[in-house]
Amino acid sequence: MIRRTFQLVPGIGPWREKDLWARGLETWDALRADGGAALGRRLHAELLAGIAEVEEALDRGDLAAVLRVLPAREHWRLWPLVADEALCLDIEADGVGERQRPTVAGCLDVETLATFIDGRNLDALPDWLARRRVWVTFNGASFDLPVLRHAFPGLVEPVLHLDLKPLCRRIGLGGGLKLAEDRLGIGRPPHLRGRSGMDAVRLWRTYHGTGDVEALRFLVEYNLYDAFQLRALADHAFNRAVEQLPWPDRIRPWDRGVVLYDLSRLLLGLEPSARDLARAQSLRSLDA
Repeated sequence: MIRRTFQLVPGIGPWREKDLWARGLETWDALRADGGAALGRRLHAELLAGIAEVEEALDRGDLAAVLRVLPAREHWRLWPLVADEALCLDIEADGVGERQRPTVAGCLDVETLATFIDGRNLDALPDWLARRRVWVTFNGASFDLPVLRHAFPGLVEPVLHLDLKPLCRRIGLGGGLKLAEDRLGIGRPPHLRGRSGMDAVRLWRTYHGTGDVEALRFLVEYNLYDAFQLRALADHAFNRAVEQLPWPDRIRPWDRGVVLYDLSRLLLGLEPSARDLARAQSLRSLDA
């Protein structure tokens, strides 16, 4: 899809790009062969220079240089090129406004599924995120990233942050993450259906107050589904967006079945910490 993109210089927006496609100029090579008839010599030359700049950046793997040319609204077009290096991220938080503190964070990348828990290993999250230059979230620009920046001053920024919420709204999948999943036929198992961020807060407070590891396991499972569903959602959203254009550039959606074993193993590995055992003992002492 990126090599069909002409929105690389001032004067070429969505409408003019579609006009070029309608004229049969469907790729960068086709535009080069046109000789300027469709745009005029000046704009044609400027666009060829923009294309050359992006091609050189792609050849050397300079994603930041590509993003400096490509409008933010069209960053989704890069998805097939960056999917295998992307990190899908979702966090849960407790608190109010800027004082919200991340409680649990779930991450999926091509290598592994990982969870980070306040009071256990949450401090390792910034280094984990820094391993990847592409982050995928749902509403992360408004929630996940601001909360993380406040909790971890100096947090490394991704080269590309692909927030799927605006893209989903653009392709007719407005609403929350779970609604988009259901409409795409990739909904969650029954025990997770109907759960929300408020349930995540209650589960965290139960665990934090009592040391109940079963509440923690449920919370981590909920959060990790939020994280790894983003990979499938990104694939489906890309395909839906392409369907609105006259191209066959669809990709095969990711199947979450490849991580369900890792999810089960991770959940079973969550044992009570020394702090959890101390909380439980304290509560038993009060009951006595």
